[in-house]
Amino acid sequence: MGLSQAIDRLYYNVVLNELDMMNGSSQFPNITYNSLLYLDLISMTENCTVSHLANILHVAKSSVTLKVNELMKQGLVQKRQSQEDRRIHYLSVSPEIYEEYKHFDRVTQLAIQKLEAEYSPEEIRLLSKMLHKFSDFYANEQEPGGK
Repeated sequence: MGLSQAIDRLYYNVVLNELDMMNGSSQFPNITYNSLLYLDLISMTENCTVSHLANILHVAKSSVTLKVNELMKQGLVQKRQSQEDRRIHYLSVSPEIYEEYKHFDRVTQLAIQKLEAEYSPEEIRLLSKMLHKFSDFYANEQEPGGK
């Protein structure tokens, strides 16, 4: 299997695994991929706002507001008003479900433990370096003028 196929397979399995685990949870009944995407983006972005989500998703703020309101009604997301600027509201995954949400990373943690047991520290360092480089390619494409 080539590198491209290996990366495609990894992405495919990560997405399906996360959806499967979340749909099997009482906290996340029948969650959609779109909702999962929002939760992932909100949890990974410090001081996340509706405007930020609209910008990175290339959708209207009104569409993001509708989705965020839906996630809030489900108890999955909460808003917190900025202390510096009362017009700004930050989004976060609700504390009530955050621990369970982060629990879905357990497959990643198990894979890391198995890799660390099977491969040398130098091989792990090299893999980490390659993954950082791979991630940087994606990050640079998101920046203005990165293409």
